[in-house]
Amino acid sequence: MSSDNPDSKFSTSKKGVGYAVPGQLFPPKTAEQWYERNAQIYLERQKHITFDEIHHSLLRHLPKSPSLVLDIGAGTGRDAVGFAELGHDVTAVEPSVAMTKLASQARNHPRIDWHNDRLPKLKKVRRFGLHYDVILLSAVWMHVAPSARKNTFRRLVSLLKPGGLMHFTLRHGPHERLRGFWDISLSEVQVLARDHGLFEVECSVADDMLGREGVTWSQLTLRSPGDGTGALPLLRGIILNDKKSSTYKLGLLRVLLQIAQSAAGIADYADQERIELPLGLFALYWLRMYRPLLDQNLPQTPRNTSGTNGLGFADPRHFDGLKHISPLDLRIGIKFDAKTSNILHAALRNICNTLVNMPMTYTTYPGQDEKIFVPRRSIVPKPHRIVLDKVYLSSFGTVSLPFDIWETVHKYGTWIEPAIISEWKQLMKRYSLRQKNKQLDSEIMDSALRWTGTGHQISRSTAVPRARALELINSKKFNHCVWSGRKLNPKYFDMDHCFPFSVWPCDDLWNLLPSSRSVNQYGKRDKLPSKFHLRDAEDRIQNWWDIAYKKAPSNAIKHQFFTEASSSLRVFPEQCESLEDVFEAVIVQQTNLKFNQQVPEWEFQ
Repeated sequence: MSSDNPDSKFSTSKKGVGYAVPGQLFPPKTAEQWYERNAQIYLERQKHITFDEIHHSLLRHLPKSPSLVLDIGAGTGRDAVGFAELGHDVTAVEPSVAMTKLASQARNHPRIDWHNDRLPKLKKVRRFGLHYDVILLSAVWMHVAPSARKNTFRRLVSLLKPGGLMHFTLRHGPHERLRGFWDISLSEVQVLARDHGLFEVECSVADDMLGREGVTWSQLTLRSPGDGTGALPLLRGIILNDKKSSTYKLGLLRVLLQIAQSAAGIADYADQERIELPLGLFALYWLRMYRPLLDQNLPQTPRNTSGTNGLGFADPRHFDGLKHISPLDLRIGIKFDAKTSNILHAALRNICNTLVNMPMTYTTYPGQDEKIFVPRRSIVPKPHRIVLDKVYLSSFGTVSLPFDIWETVHKYGTWIEPAIISEWKQLMKRYSLRQKNKQLDSEIMDSALRWTGTGHQISRSTAVPRARALELINSKKFNHCVWSGRKLNPKYFDMDHCFPFSVWPCDDLWNLLPSSRSVNQYGKRDKLPSKFHLRDAEDRIQNWWDIAYKKAPSNAIKHQFFTEASSSLRVFPEQCESLEDVFEAVIVQQTNLKFNQQVPEWEFQ
């Protein structure tokens, strides 16, 4: 919430907010309501004090290259626009709905993403999976209760990149009860910074620019010096140094990586220390990962366990009974008939037993018995027909793990996975020699370990959206490229991955868009659509989603579309059927890929 005061006296309607006449008070129920009612006045007031004037001490420390900024309590957006005009991408967070609406209209900029969220928990922001180069709290800290400040500061530090800046403007002097002010001191924030490993870059004190009597401001710029987490060394130790009587520990970590990359939206943020994931989701990804390895008879333990024999989770009755199912069908949103559901449920139940009793039990902190993965089992009723959604996958139980581990695999999964694959191949080679088998073929191992499967399987993944597109083009209900707006040729069009498959292997329905072949193959290819171009194509994309899926004759495809979106996109709310919310979640994912994986952007000409 911005803290530039509107005039203390102003006329109002008969319902009354603020001050109707001098000295006559009509108090709103909460401080947030106060800001809701005075949004327009704030917008006018901020025109008199510029971004450069307020934050001149911060500006000289900003990164020179385009960076990611989190503006907490963004108010009517003056500071967000200031950062955006310098070339930075901004996540602007404001609890007041009226403020956010006014700001997004009056200060619209393609580099700014507006969100309603609030301190101290920042529930929505924490789900984004983003880490920021700069976090700004301008005239915000006095709204945080003293009892919540330590935990709030810790959350803010967890959102900061190594070497990132955190900047406070702190208001001192007479406070206003109606606006939810608490007393704050510069020294208190400085102590919090030292306790959390941040060091002071610059500090200054100045008079109030609006000339309010007794009001002064502190400007405090802090920097994070460390590598941001101890999770990377921990994961490296598990991958390379831990004793392994099977490939199960590697399998567990790889499953976690794949969940973080493709189904992060399914996570529950239980508290600031840990997150929870459905146990059945681990089992589902485990099945998808191990089936190609066992089909190729690749050893997963030192013992001679040819085929599925000897591996507790791989009952031949289940694995053989699922051979007609493509690995690409073992994903969120898919429904199965009664016979397949019975076999799949039994397979997932066995895998859950193996996960809980084996890798989750023995994957611990170095030199300790403390588990990293903490499962909580449930009694699972056998369903008549399975729908692979969060409700079903959670029916097996949940798995709790540290928040820093989760954020690390999400951010660095692209670099961690090759180490897992390399170690996995070495283990299989050693197991094969111990069993006196023939030398393993590297190409067979690479193919079996490839998460996305063969090229044939990849092409099949676009079959459903392509069929819908062709049907709609022929019936003249939809016939244009989402990127260019040009008419599509039914014989020559592509189903383009909005986010390139090479950097984020996601075949969800929302990520596959009808595109002209010339745009897709000779322009966009493996590049990330810029935020500007996504906004330009917003109406065409949502129109495609609406006609192809939301209004499809079959409710199954509609259910699959929204289930996949709620699972793979971090901020899309559960049980929601809003295409606008899906699109805003896509914008967040674009930011994620741009800054976490450094994917080059494509600008359509």
